[in-house]
Amino acid sequence: MGMDMVGRIAFYVGLVISIIAGWVDVAALWLAILGIIVGLLNVTAKENSRFLLATLVLVSAGIALSTVFGAVMQSILGAYIAFTAAAAFIVALKEVYSIQKGK
Repeated sequence: MGMDMVGRIAFYVGLVISIIAGWVDVAALWLAILGIIVGLLNVTAKENSRFLLATLVLVSAGIALSTVFGAVMQSILGAYIAFTAAAAFIVALKEVYSIQKGK
């Protein structure tokens, strides 16, 4: 199994766990670990800017919408934010390293 397949599986598992978190208490640590895997394996250098912008919008919208919907949706959005923010953190670190390496 290739590393891109592991990253793809980590993304889908993180998405499913985020949805399950609406009804079951899920430790954010597991979602953060999956997000780190996704950030390391799924996002290429060419996609960094798009991914970071999309993550910024998702996290912002998720925080705003979590107050509108009920407790279940709030749990789902909170879990998804933990998952996505971890991936964005890794991608941002890779981008900063890439920028510094170019100087």
